[in-house]
Amino acid sequence: RALNVAGAGTVLLQTFINRVVQQISLRELGASSTLPRKPGSGNASYQNRRTPPGSGAEWVSDTDPATEVTGTYAQTDFPYKTLLTRGKVTRFLQATGRSYGDILAGEIAAKTGDYGNELEKALITGDVALVPKQFDGLITLTQQTSSQIVLQTTAVAGDALTLEKLDETIDRVKGASTRSDLVILASFKGRRLLNAALQAQQQFNDVTEIAAGFRVRTYDGIPIVTTTAMPDVLDFDGSKIAAYSGGTTTSILVVNTRYAWIEELTPLTVMPLSKTDSQFDNFDIFWDGTLVHANTLGSAILCGIDAS
Repeated sequence: RALNVAGAGTVLLQTFINRVVQQISLRELGASSTLPRKPGSGNASYQNRRTPPGSGAEWVSDTDPATEVTGTYAQTDFPYKTLLTRGKVTRFLQATGRSYGDILAGEIAAKTGDYGNELEKALITGDVALVPKQFDGLITLTQQTSSQIVLQTTAVAGDALTLEKLDETIDRVKGASTRSDLVILASFKGRRLLNAALQAQQQFNDVTEIAAGFRVRTYDGIPIVTTTAMPDVLDFDGSKIAAYSGGTTTSILVVNTRYAWIEELTPLTVMPLSKTDSQFDNFDIFWDGTLVHANTLGSAILCGIDAS
């Protein structure tokens, strides 16, 4: 009698398990990977800003006295905040899984990805008014200056993206003539809408290399970077983003990386904790830092893009 799969196949065949643990998540950390990182000190990053006077100089004749006109100075601060996560792996799991791989190291690597995702969300949608323990993100900081908000439409449902409005958004950013300093941050949906808005002869033909060696498409010489932290359900009230959910619009951010950066008081640190129980190994992953928006004209946002 011949053996067959139904009779003995599940007994005589050895199951092979791939050693790669697949992370069930879709994460594009565009802001985290493109914004510069600088060392910090103290309790916050302090930035001095000067607003020029209404009339900086005047034409005079040879007998006219000079008129004294000076700018106004103000100081703003960006307090450092802490992002923390903890992991725990049992001793028995590490022992039984030794033939598979280093279980503890794998969990540390996975938790580091979780940390990166939370940082990315704060960089885009962080709002101290909603979550006091985090810092303000690019949407919140950009919308604090009304001139940096460009409206695709005033209809709360949004409207189709146009290149004219995107160009206007780019022009609002200080230093926009130096394209190498700029970055366009958009969701997957926002990037697809931008692609669809281009005419056939304007399709993306160029790519550029950004941080960590990633090659991305460009628009008018500006890298287009995807971030999964940009929602496609933004609540748009006709003049600005009112909430990060409950709506049907998305937005596109244009940022000058000379005026917006990540400042780190404590770089990402993985710290094994002292053993207090023979059954477990614990570790903490922590980071102290903030998003610095040194110049209020350093970014602009295009709101009211229909993502439905």
